[in-house]
Amino acid sequence: MRGSDRVRGWWGIGLVLLMSACGGGQARKGEVRRVVSLSPSLTQMVFALGAGGRVRAVTKYDYRPPSVRNLPKVGGFLDIDLERLLAFRPDLVLLSEMHGQVAAGLRGARVEYLELRTRSIAEVLSAITVLSGRLGLGERGRELRRRLRNELHPMSCAVKPRVLITLGRDHGSLKNLVAAGRGTYLDELLVLAGGVNAIERGPASYPRLSREELVGLGPTVVVDLVQKGQTSAPWGGVPFRVPVRIEVLDDPTASSPGVHMGETLRRLHGLICPKKTSAQKAAKGGK
Repeated sequence: MRGSDRVRGWWGIGLVLLMSACGGGQARKGEVRRVVSLSPSLTQMVFALGAGGRVRAVTKYDYRPPSVRNLPKVGGFLDIDLERLLAFRPDLVLLSEMHGQVAAGLRGARVEYLELRTRSIAEVLSAITVLSGRLGLGERGRELRRRLRNELHPMSCAVKPRVLITLGRDHGSLKNLVAAGRGTYLDELLVLAGGVNAIERGPASYPRLSREELVGLGPTVVVDLVQKGQTSAPWGGVPFRVPVRIEVLDDPTASSPGVHMGETLRRLHGLICPKKTSAQKAAKGGK
């Protein structure tokens, strides 16, 4: 696989996770002791609820907490090996509506599954309620919801920046550039962080942007979510009409909505509203 293909694949997974939806699941059965998760966001949720010991297998895209790297893998995101998954004899499988074929196979095998939405803050909180209830950890779920609500408080900037958040492009270029539009998870966090989305409302939640469209959007800050190893170099060729600060963020947590969104909020705020240095403050005071 070429480097550009790997990058598109990784951040394509992040985009799919942001857009994943909920369809319910099989009828509930008994106690859940063996879990297989097909979504990194949901894997993190299980661990945050203190039930990580029940997870038997995950995907090759799971990375957090670090211990999941040692767990068996059942595939990528859409290339799930159903036979291998069933070999773990799960009591519950966590997945997205993008896993329609897997869900059909689980129904045929009479294995319970849950499809949980994590496309927005409200959906993440709802998913915590549903999942914690099914795992018999209702009180821990309520505690986790309270913690997240406390973390997701509005923050302010001295000047509200006009921000473009991108979350997918070819390695070393701006080809196939995808951005987060209004009403998305990242847009919600951006508003809480004190910024305003440079993208106006449109038919696509995650539009693909051309170089000309980038110029027309007129951002003052670009938060570029990339895979490790990528740099801001390709942005140098965009003829923006005003000075634009490019902030590269190579932490995949930012593109995976879930229990760590408070952490992402703080990172966003720090990037779009940087603190003034002592020298800057002194210069301002001397004017």
